[in-house]
This record gives sequence, C-alpha cells and structure tokens, in this order.
Amino acid sequence: MITCPECGLESADDAKFCDRCGQGLAGTPTESAPPLCPQPLAAGTILKDRYEIVELIGQDSVENRYRAILKTGNDKSEKVRLRERLGPRQDPAPQTAETREDKATEAAPPEEENPAGPQAKTKELKPPPAAPAGDEGAQAEVAQSEGATVAPDTGEGVSSEEAVAASAETSADEQPSQEAKPAENGAGATTGEAIALGPEDLEREDLGEVFERVLALSLTLNHPAFDRALSGFASGDRVYLVYPDTELVPLSRRLKAGKFDEPQAISVAIQVCQAVSLMHRRGLRLNDICPDSIAFDREGRVRMTGLDCVTNDNELQDEPIFNDGYTAPEIYRAKKVDKRADIFSIGALLYTMVTGERLESESWREEAGRINFYPPHVISPELEQAIRRALLFSAGDRWATVDELKTELARLLGVITIRSAALTDVGMVRDHNEDAVMSVEYFRDSMVEPARNFLYVVCDGMGGAEAGEVAAAIAVKTIRNHVEERLAEAGETNDLRKLLVDALEEANVRIVEYQKDHPESRGMGSTGVAAIMLPPDGAVAWVGDSRAYILESGALRQITRDHSLVQRLIEIGQITPEQARHHEHKNVITRSLGARQNGPAGAEAVALKLKRGQRFLLCSDGLTTHVEDAQIREVLCRHSDPYDAARELIAAANAGGGTDNISAITVFAV
Repeated sequence: MITCPECGLESADDAKFCDRCGQGLAGTPTESAPPLCPQPLAAGTILKDRYEIVELIGQDSVENRYRAILKTGNDKSEKVRLRERLGPRQDPAPQTAETREDKATEAAPPEEENPAGPQAKTKELKPPPAAPAGDEGAQAEVAQSEGATVAPDTGEGVSSEEAVAASAETSADEQPSQEAKPAENGAGATTGEAIALGPEDLEREDLGEVFERVLALSLTLNHPAFDRALSGFASGDRVYLVYPDTELVPLSRRLKAGKFDEPQAISVAIQVCQAVSLMHRRGLRLNDICPDSIAFDREGRVRMTGLDCVTNDNELQDEPIFNDGYTAPEIYRAKKVDKRADIFSIGALLYTMVTGERLESESWREEAGRINFYPPHVISPELEQAIRRALLFSAGDRWATVDELKTELARLLGVITIRSAALTDVGMVRDHNEDAVMSVEYFRDSMVEPARNFLYVVCDGMGGAEAGEVAAAIAVKTIRNHVEERLAEAGETNDLRKLLVDALEEANVRIVEYQKDHPESRGMGSTGVAAIMLPPDGAVAWVGDSRAYILESGALRQITRDHSLVQRLIEIGQITPEQARHHEHKNVITRSLGARQNGPAGAEAVALKLKRGQRFLLCSDGLTTHVEDAQIREVLCRHSDPYDAARELIAAANAGGGTDNISAITVFAV
C-alpha cells in the first residue's frame, strides 16, 4: 500500500493518484528505469539507406529532433524533420505458454473498467490498414472503411482574417478527400504529400504507442493547423517520425518578447479553437494545449504540435499531461474528464497571451485559484469575461463547446474601436492659419438603436485677405451638417462614398454662394479631404491635393489621388514623383471647392472596409511638402497613441521648413 503524503489516505501499490486529494503517488520502483532519451546521432548518419542526418535541432527528456535529407530516388532529395525515440521495450526473456498461464493465475480478478479511469487510453488510434501502392480501389475501400480522409498536406495555415471568416464554415475534415499519391520507389512520402503505403509497409514495424498514435492522426487529419507526420519507421532500437521541413517558431518563444495585444491574441485563440473543434467532432481531446505545443509557420499561421497527447473523449491517459497553468483541474484530480478540459486550456493560453503570465495553478486541485487581471493587467471587459468563463473550476460552468468560445472570440475580434487625434499648426512662415480640421465622433451604446459614426475632415483654404480660412470654415461646417442630416434621415446608408461626395459638392455650392454675396472674396476656395467610418464600413472623398493615407500590415498607401498639375504630369509620364516634389508648379491644383461658378467641383471617393490594426492619416499639403511617405510610415508605425503620431508629424513638417500651414488627423482602428 502507498500512503498519500498530502492527506494520509492509503492506496494500492500501483495507484498513480490519490482518490481523495488527487496528489500524485510514487511507488517503489522494482527495477532501474532505462534511459528515456537516446544518445543523439552524429551528422552524416544514414538511416534505412534513405535518411541522412544533417543536424540536431532539438532535444528533451524523451526524444531527439533532427533536420535530415530524404533520398527520394533518381538522385533527388528533400529536406525533412525527424523525431527520434527509443523503440518499444521488449521483455528480457520470451514468455512461454506456461509462464503466461502462471501470470494469469496470479493476477487479481479484473474489476469493471472505468472509461474515465487511469488505465483508459486511446488504444484504437492506429494507422489505417494499408493497401498495396497503386491499388486505388483498395485504397479507397480502406479509407472508406476507416472513415478517414487522407489528403496532401497543403502546407498552408489559417491567417487571422481567415480564422474569423471560417468561424461559420464547415470543418476541413468534412471536405471531399483527395487520394494520396504513392511515394517514389516506395521510399516513403515526399515532403508535403500524404503516404501511400507500399507492400513493404503492410507489416509495419512497431513504432510504440505514442508514435503510432501521432502517425494515425497525421494520416487522417485533413486540417492545415496541425503539424502532421508524413511517415514513420524503425531503425535498430529507435523509432522515427518524418515531418515536412517546415520552420516553426513556438509560441513560448514569441511570448519571451512580451505579451500580445488583444487582436493578436484573439486571432491565435480562434485558430486554436478551429483545430480543437475538429478534434472534438471526432470524439477526441487534444489535452496538450500550452505555449510549447503551439507554433507559427513562416507566414505567421498557427500549427498545433501536441498530437502526442490526444485521447478519446471521456478518458484519461495512463500518465496525464500536467502543464501547470494550462491543465484543467479535473485532470489533476483524476476525475471524469471531457472536451471542456481543452476549453480550460485554451482560456489559460489566452490569459497568458494577453497578460504575459501563467495562471497560478498550484491551488486548483481542490478549488478555483486566483485569476489576476487588474491590477496590473488591463484588458477589455468582454474579453476578460470570455476568459473567466473558460477558466471556471467546474467543467459544467464553462463554455459548453469550443465552437461557442470561438464564436464569442470572433465577435470580439470584429468589434472595432476608433481612436483619433486632430491637430493643425500655422507653420514657420505664414502669419495666420487658413487650414481647418474637424473631428466628430458619435457613439451611443444602448440596447435600443445603438449607433457609432465617425467623421473627419481636413480643408486647406486659399485666396488670401481672410478669404481662405472662411472657405475652409464653410466647407467643414457644410460637410458636417450634410452628413448628420442624411444619417438622421436614413440611418446607416449603404453608399458612404456617395454621402461624402454629395457633402463635398454641397460645400462647393455654399462657397460659391458666399462669393456671390461677398464680391471682395471672389477667387477664394479650399481643398478638402473627408473620411467617414461606420465600422466596419467607411469611405474617403477628396477635392484638391489634401491627402488620405492608410497604414496596414506595416505598408503605407496613399488612398487619394492629387488633383494637381504635377500629378497629371506624373500620370502622362513627363516627370517622376521625386521630380514632382521640387517642381516649380507643385502648388498648382486642378480642382478645388469654390473654383467653378457653375458645375460640380469634381469630388472623388473610395470605399473602405475597416479592420483592426489599420491606421489612417488625413493631412493638408503643408505636411506632405516637407515629410516624405517613408517618414510618415515610420511615425505611424512607431506610436500607439494617435495624438503622439499627429504631434510628431507636425513637428517633422516644421523641422523641414514649415513653409505652409500644417494639418493632420490620425485615426487608429483597434
């Protein structure tokens, strides 16, 4: 008998956990345990006449990981990754019928098997029966009998935008299967292909319980979010799994650089939910969900690497995985476990990504532990509630399914918050400011008719004798009145471009009327650029050379096209954009508000689809005359506060000469 050091309860010698408190129990070993991890192989070692070891790329307590070269025939080769473990241990002496009978006599009578007990494990997870290579009918029959889908590994992951869009789609395993292609010369699968097993594989060498499970899942999972093995083999006393040579960066390494912002963390969690949902629909649990079992490929897409620990639903492994801070409390307590244990792990993972910390899990065996958000961590209230629900101590109180959690995270990712700053400055040369800027943000959070709309305008007046600032003031006032009246009449309009174009043209009419009533102001006018945002929709309209830019994924793009002489010369190929910056007629514009006494001003507009992480700039030419696009991009990337970005842009324009009035509105979608 073993006495629990925690509560004193006596348990059987072979018990692994205390039935009362869940404390792990260590029996007295009857024999010295063999080493778990094999001695690493030297570079240049050849395995099975097909695999040449290139370098050791990783090692833990039970296995080595290598980069290797697979010889595929015809003097061709491909790079692969290998996982290496010691093979299944054999009994020191072969058992005879008599010894087996003696052992059976000595064994205690079997008890009724508990499907959630410590002896339960996924023994039926084996690679599908193999048909001879090239026998397409037999292969199809095997796949159909197993209910499996064996398809090529596309090597493609799911981006953050695809993750949100896919929340309403059917799972990848429900898509039509594709037939696996036979490997060249029966030498195993080439990189990126599923395996077609040849005759020599019909009597497959035993790869051990873990590698057999991983290979079985790899051959039947048709989802790019999993890091799937291509094949497996034994060599001497060691067993191997073969993977495509994909460069993967563990999430744990990314977290060393700091916590994620909320959109990044939610995007990763949604992709994890999609992969786990596929497992759950097959009655499986992933069990090992933590920063070390999740990685990113070169495109930044999520790959799940923890197939070693998959079990059937409602089961525990002989030795459950204990990742402190990520393992559900019912696993520690050796209680009945179901899919909601994975939901706890996803919640813990999300907690780590947004806080940079691991859950303090030491007290979770008997009661819910502390979950520290504020202080010191400040996150959105709705996201905090979603995480707290995933981390509830009782499995029955958590999200009922991983798809429910995914739907909530997708909803939160789609909620866009707008932050902005509007600044204008006279510059270093002019004696008064003829620019005008306007920022109108309307937000009503209500159960009845909630509304959000944002309007930003920059106008650069011209004409002198106090006429330029008057034209700019008329323009911003008219644009605001027009937009607000139309939104009040029709609610959210379906054509924001037309709304802004009509507003600018209305401003043109009002400026022309003012000139008629005040002959001394004849010749005055204004440029104008306006942006309206009704998340997730938006639009930008403009007249003249005031500009709008968008920064997305680190790339800066000018949304507007200048109505100017130099822009026209660029379009017909007479000058380059660099020559335009110093052209003698660079200030000559071809369209403006108030320039034409009859007819429209010629406003143009483009539609926008807002996304979190985008940053916008509306500005007058006093900024772009002295600050080049590369510097604008650098400033917008560097600052997380739109006010700091606008302030630096104006400072940069003044440092470059400040020969004109300078206006900037920065808008960040977060």
